[in-house]
Amino acid sequence: MVDGHFGTVVDGVFTSASGVSGFAASAPVLIEWLSHGTVVAITLTGKSGWFSAAIASTNALNRYVHHYNNNHHAAFHYSSVWGRVNSDTDDDWTYGTFAVHEEGPFTAVLALRGSDRTVSFSINGVQQSGVWALPTTDAFYLMLATGSSSNIAVTDVLVTTDLAVAVAENM
Repeated sequence: MVDGHFGTVVDGVFTSASGVSGFAASAPVLIEWLSHGTVVAITLTGKSGWFSAAIASTNALNRYVHHYNNNHHAAFHYSSVWGRVNSDTDDDWTYGTFAVHEEGPFTAVLALRGSDRTVSFSINGVQQSGVWALPTTDAFYLMLATGSSSNIAVTDVLVTTDLAVAVAENM
C-alpha cells in the first residue's frame, strides 16, 4: 500500500485512525502484467470489525469506503460489513450472500486470472461463489479499507500458471 487516508501506512500495513474508517490504495498495477495463463493470488490479512477490498480503474475511493454505491467505479468491491459484492444493503438492511466478517483477525485471498481477466475471492479459507471482470483500463488499483482502529495489509502475492490454459494453448 502506498497511500493511506484516515490512517497511516507503516511497513505496508494500513491502520485506520481512531474513531474513523480509513482506506489505502496501491500504486497502479498494469493489466499487461497479468499475462494470459497467469493466476495472481493476493493475500490480505488484518484485524478488524469489518473490512473492504476493491479493484478499480482509479484510486478515487471516498470516505464511504464500505459502500459500493458511492464508489461505483470499482470493478470489484467486497464489503464484509454487509457480505456483498458490488452492492449495498437492500431497503430492508439485510446481509448479502457472501461472507460477513464482524470481528477479529481475517484472511482474504483475491485470485486474478489472466485467461479471462477476472477476480474471485475467499474469506477465512472459504471460497466465495462468483467471478467479476477486472477493469478494462490499462491499469487498476487495489484498495483496502478497515473500520475504526483496525489494520489490513497485503501479506503475500503468489504468481502461478493456469495449467489448463497452458495445455490448451500448446495443443
